[in-house]
Parts: sequence; C-alpha cells; structure tokens
Amino acid sequence: MQIEIKYSGLEDRQRKVAKNEAKGLRMLTDNFDDPNWKTGDTIKGTMTFTDEPSPVVPIEPSEIELIKNELNDLKARIKKLEKQ
Repeated sequence: MQIEIKYSGLEDRQRKVAKNEAKGLRMLTDNFDDPNWKTGDTIKGTMTFTDEPSPVVPIEPSEIELIKNELNDLKARIKKLEKQ
C-alpha cells in the first residue's frame, strides 16, 4: 500500500513524517510541488509512504576485510619472490 500526503511548511512536514513513521510506514519520495520555489518561501510538497519493508541490501565485506585480503595477497607475493 502506498499513500501520498501533502504538506505545507517544514513543521507540518515534520509532524506528518513522525506520525506516519509511528504507524510503521516508511517514506519513498518527498517532492516539492512548487517549481518556482525560492529561498524564504513556504515549502510545499507531497510525500509518498509505503507499508512495504525496505529492500534487503546484500552485505558486502567490510573495508577492513578487503584490506586484510589485500595484505594477505601481498604477503604471499613477497614469500613467493623470496623463494626465487
């Protein structure tokens, strides 16, 4: 299920985000409705929320694991060179 919620002003937006996140919804998009918006103008927009869970992102090796692997490769190359 997806729902669209309009807001006018930053405080209104923050209230509506908090209310919908408390319901277990997560925001998909937040679009400004006014293409002519300028700094200082009231922010108006439409947020889209969903009750679908976040997509699962595969866990990749951490940066430390990558560095460890590179270090082990370098050590193996050094040992191989020392034997020559």
